[in-house]
Amino acid sequence: MNRIIIMIFFIAMTTYLTRAIPLVLYKGKEPTKFVKSFLEYIPYAALSGLLFPEVLFSTGSVVTSLIGCLFAGILILKKQNMLIVVMGTIILVYMMNMYF
Repeated sequence: MNRIIIMIFFIAMTTYLTRAIPLVLYKGKEPTKFVKSFLEYIPYAALSGLLFPEVLFSTGSVVTSLIGCLFAGILILKKQNMLIVVMGTIILVYMMNMYF
């Protein structure tokens, strides 16, 4: 039990230090343009890395999943509202699963 508490403490300190050190070192400094642009793309990369494998296996068929993914990508590139993208993709994949 004592080992577990020590491990939790060290994990908490590691997590805290990795968040606190950049705040202390860069206090009052403005990040460069490159760093800002890099940080803007991190959520998209992380989200796509987490969601894409689930998209492929969300239906019974990988083919319908890929077609739905491509359809959603096209709607997003055409700057459609997110509600239209989600609902349109759900309807398309549902209809394809009914017929195939």
